[in-house]
Amino acid sequence: MSKEKEIAEEYASSLADLTVNSKPLINMLTILAEENVEHAGVIVETVEKHLEKVHPDIKLPVLYLVDSIIKNVGGAYTQKFSQSIVNMFTRTFKQVDEKIRSQMFKLRETWHDVFPATKLYQLDVKVNLIDPAWPIQAQPQQSNIHVNPNFLKKNATAATTSATPSLTEEEEKMRSILAKKEQELLMLQQKKIEMQLEQTRRQLEMAEKNAKKSSVTPVSAPVSVMPIAMVNPVVAPVMPAAPEINLPVKARL
Repeated sequence: MSKEKEIAEEYASSLADLTVNSKPLINMLTILAEENVEHAGVIVETVEKHLEKVHPDIKLPVLYLVDSIIKNVGGAYTQKFSQSIVNMFTRTFKQVDEKIRSQMFKLRETWHDVFPATKLYQLDVKVNLIDPAWPIQAQPQQSNIHVNPNFLKKNATAATTSATPSLTEEEEKMRSILAKKEQELLMLQQKKIEMQLEQTRRQLEMAEKNAKKSSVTPVSAPVSVMPIAMVNPVVAPVMPAAPEINLPVKARL
């Protein structure tokens, strides 16, 4: 068995015990990493494979181990973890719940002086595609990117000594996606304003029409009245009463 394979198996065996956020165990694994710094690539690869296969509830302690190694040992470990931290972090973020995501956010805040700004920018953009509420760390000398002041904690001396990294193809792609989203948002806002203006214009037109109708008094057509002829009432003539004739009794019989 080769030396590297032996180191990988021994470290993986110890790493399997890291099922909770145990500070003593994380310290021990950090010391083992420091003792095998000449095989940093093997240790980093072992940690990456372990993070990929463990249950989501166990992934956060592994990230804490990565954090401990790069901050307490650094050197080759920081360089090698920088190459894979974006994928490690985003893949983990997709699989864990909101509580663990909140802890990952706090962990990410402590990396301003650990990883290069360009790597943190890539990490933020990819996580933002998963959760739009995740803020994006601005790249050096990039004023057109939204900056959350809570994340600008870079050391002033480190900022002056670090050269501005050139944009990679992946970064250009991410910036293109962000620009497209901003353009879509502006178009939606413009359409909304146009709809509101059109609605207001129609309301004004209706109000003007109603005002014109109410200001004109309708003229009613004259009603023709037929003249009533005055007719004297017709009175029946009074007939004189017949004179009473007194006949003798015999004539009556």
